Amino acid sequence: MPSLEKDTLKNEYAAILKERPNFIVTHYQGLDVVAISSLRKKLREAGAKYTVVKNNVFSIALKESGVAKDFPYDSTLKGPNAIAFVNSDVPAVAKVLRDFSKDNEKLRVTAGVMDSAFFDAKAVRAIADLPSREQILAQLAAMLNSPATKIAGTLNNIMASLARGINSVAKKNGK
Repeated sequence: MPSLEKDTLKNEYAAILKERPNFIVTHYQGLDVVAISSLRKKLREAGAKYTVVKNNVFSIALKESGVAKDFPYDSTLKGPNAIAFVNSDVPAVAKVLRDFSKDNEKLRVTAGVMDSAFFDAKAVRAIADLPSREQILAQLAAMLNSPATKIAGTLNNIMASLARGINSVAKKNGK
């Protein structure tokens, strides 16, 4: 029978998963408190909540939530793990973790879940290479604006050519 403490912790994990169903699993063994605090601050700025988890309790909460049906609990949740829970901008959080792990080799990204799909460490690194949501929206706006800009430029050239033609006819007729 589970203890009251574990049941409370499981409910806490379930509430976080309901609020933030996308997450990235990290292995943090060997990081000191200063490094983890620094990482937490950077992740908070990127919109993530970074929490050290009890593997067994988290796996139960994850199974019960149904967030990730194909998550490999036994192979992924081993050793000291912390989870970066994300609302929406997973690439931004993955970038923070990737950049931090370059400076701190003791932090390893082991897996992730985005839109109920499981991603291994290699796929999470690929997600980190994606542009952020704001960059994608800016690129989309530029692509949508491009045809209108080209049409306006073409119409401007036609009107300028017409004006030059009228001006040359007027000069030719001596007026």
